Amino acid sequence: MGRLIQFTVSIAALTVSAILLAGCHGKGGGDGSKGNILRYAINSPPTTTDPARVQDGDTIDMLQQVFEGLVKWNDKNEVVPNLAEKWEINPDGKTYTFHLKDNVSFHEPFKRKLVASDFVYSLTRACRKETNSPTAMSYLNDIVGAGDLYKGKGTDLPGVKALDDKTLQITLDARRPYFLAKLTYPTGYVVCKEAVEKAGQNWNEQAIVGTGPFKLRSYQGEYKIVLAANPDYHGGRPILDGIERPVNKDSNSRQTAYETGGLDFVDVERPELQRIQSDPVLSKELKQFDRANIYYLALNQQAFEPFKNKKVRQAFACAIDKEQLIKLALKGTAKKANGILPPGIPGYDPNLAGLPFDPKRAQQLLAEAGFPGGKGFPKLVISFRQGYQFLSDAVLAIRDDLKRNLGIDVDSRQVEWSQFLSERRNGTMPCYHLRWAADYVDPQDFLSLMLRTGAEENKIGYSNPAFDKLCDQADVEADAARRADLYRQAEKIAVDDSPWVCLYHLPDIELHKPYVRGIRDSLMGHLPQVSTSVAR
Repeated sequence: MGRLIQFTVSIAALTVSAILLAGCHGKGGGDGSKGNILRYAINSPPTTTDPARVQDGDTIDMLQQVFEGLVKWNDKNEVVPNLAEKWEINPDGKTYTFHLKDNVSFHEPFKRKLVASDFVYSLTRACRKETNSPTAMSYLNDIVGAGDLYKGKGTDLPGVKALDDKTLQITLDARRPYFLAKLTYPTGYVVCKEAVEKAGQNWNEQAIVGTGPFKLRSYQGEYKIVLAANPDYHGGRPILDGIERPVNKDSNSRQTAYETGGLDFVDVERPELQRIQSDPVLSKELKQFDRANIYYLALNQQAFEPFKNKKVRQAFACAIDKEQLIKLALKGTAKKANGILPPGIPGYDPNLAGLPFDPKRAQQLLAEAGFPGGKGFPKLVISFRQGYQFLSDAVLAIRDDLKRNLGIDVDSRQVEWSQFLSERRNGTMPCYHLRWAADYVDPQDFLSLMLRTGAEENKIGYSNPAFDKLCDQADVEADAARRADLYRQAEKIAVDDSPWVCLYHLPDIELHKPYVRGIRDSLMGHLPQVSTSVAR
């Protein structure tokens, strides 16, 4: 699992900040470096370091420090220029012409200037069949020729052209109002051709060469990733000297590392929240960040026969007491989800009722589906990501509700993150509890991308022609208000069909040491650490 008018820290501001911080640098990290080193854990080993193949937010947070795209997010959730300083869009909405910045270079050891053909190479590589990207057909599929290339038909991407060294042209199959925002996803990042080719057939750490504010210093995927500031960064050298990302899968260990001075900020598990809030020191270090996300229970019609019956899915939705789940498992920190779209996404409807908690209706629906009192219902397993206590607690609450209100027995299963992603992609998990967090601030990212028939991210077999038709209309609609209304109509259909049980929207809660300054944020998550400082 996650940026743009251009956010740039001015050279003057960086100079002033550097002067203020001089003489108060921290000790640095375990790699022997000194200076302003920001230390925060990555909660699982990186699933991949290839921007064309990454799927998870933890890894994306690391990669976005090193790699960049044409555009990016700013802290107002706006798409603004990054490697492109400006662009034009043709009146038909199908052709984008980007003008690249002059002062952008790749990291060592290649250290050469970025040119438009680098984007041709990178986007083409992401779409090629042999790259086996699980995300290219979600984020680059609108480009002319992308689908054919992904299927192995040809070797070029005709919709992407370098008009000269500074000018890139991208042509789409139709007007796509959300396309610029899609380019903030890592599939749109530029990679260094020489580094990729030197690494050979299998992408490895030698290929981690970008244009971003930080460059790779050392990579021990199961232990720690260390980044160093890029002194030649086109936006000005970062204030930090580097970033350390120790791999720590256990939430209790991460919390202990923070409290004993080993980490500078950390995610907070909900069971720890009351203790932290009552601590006179830790309570002052709590931070909360709104996120555009939806936590849901996926009901996979391809892997579990009863879920093909709409009444079974609706019974599940009506049997789960979301308010109690939020109170007990999440310590009251989440917002109940009645629909799919979260607050902050255009088209979010705070008045959408959804399917209410109603055990009697749930029992009736399950009986009408052929399983009165749960009799004859096959054994079901709910899978969830390993390493998060609140997920375990939430699944336990769901399991108890299904037993109490439907009479069915459910087992739970913690799955290592890389394995979880693989099983999800293959469509083999019958039921799982997962988060979908916004890649971009548009309802298309939650509806068409996730649930349209045949969509790359639709791994659960949901299909409704009426839903598809509304999404298809909204996806190409130029009028923003009309688009939002079409998506609202589509959302109501999907909520009633219940391919997901929409559960809750959850903010991130973190602890930050008082000496950490300048962290920039968006609804998608923390932004690259170009203005962060650490003065221990």
